[in-house]
Amino acid sequence: MPLVTLTSDYGWNDPDTAVVRGRVYGEMLRSQIGAPLVDISHDVPPRDHLEAGYVLRCAYPHFPKGSVHIILVDSLDLQHAAPMAMELDGHFFLGLNHGGLSLIRPDLKPRQCVTLDLKNRLELTDVESLLAAAAAHLLNRGALSVLGPALAEPASMHPPHPEIKNAQTAIVHVQFIDHYGQLVTNATQEWLKAWLGEKSFVALARGRRVTKHVHSSTEMQDAGELYTRINRYGYLELGVCKPGAHGINTAASLLGMAVRDPIELQRK
Repeated sequence: MPLVTLTSDYGWNDPDTAVVRGRVYGEMLRSQIGAPLVDISHDVPPRDHLEAGYVLRCAYPHFPKGSVHIILVDSLDLQHAAPMAMELDGHFFLGLNHGGLSLIRPDLKPRQCVTLDLKNRLELTDVESLLAAAAAHLLNRGALSVLGPALAEPASMHPPHPEIKNAQTAIVHVQFIDHYGQLVTNATQEWLKAWLGEKSFVALARGRRVTKHVHSSTEMQDAGELYTRINRYGYLELGVCKPGAHGINTAASLLGMAVRDPIELQRK
């Protein structure tokens, strides 16, 4: 059964997240439909499209086809970015046309995109209400095309890609820091295999050499030891064994690294 998900940079302390949930449920009642409403994350840093794209890219495939994903990241500037909807990989994504949605699956072209223009709902003047109404329409098996005019060239963003410097060296970038402070890079397992061939590698981050590459948690024994691995979503991750709580003694804190920072890989 299709459902609705919410992803935002609103945080959990303010009432904004609850307001969005209430508006979505209100539109469901208005349309006499019901569907689960799932929070993917509201901890996206303010206006951080790169992190939002990673979170959604990893999460959305685990929801039923036909689900509607509402993204409210950097969503306050309606003057410069109109609300939009797109169909991609059998799912619907609703947000603003500022380029953030292009980071969900940069490798796939959307099947259809429209600019939201709900002429029969002129009372809807804010982005949250517009997206909630569009979500209810799509859940009710309504056509995407009736939500507004076709959008041939939606705005796009261009995140950093792994860069091969020479035969022995490549640069990757941190695209996400998880709850445990592990550094998730933009290097996929497939890219790494294509670059390395049969060779192994070491990672250099803030002057530290990370030589241990593990394949399962059973290989991580010594607390505080740095390692690399491929995470469950297929991305190269630099972490520390048994990190502390509240951001203490994590890979991010020990190395002083943030999203978009570079990590050098050297073939051995």
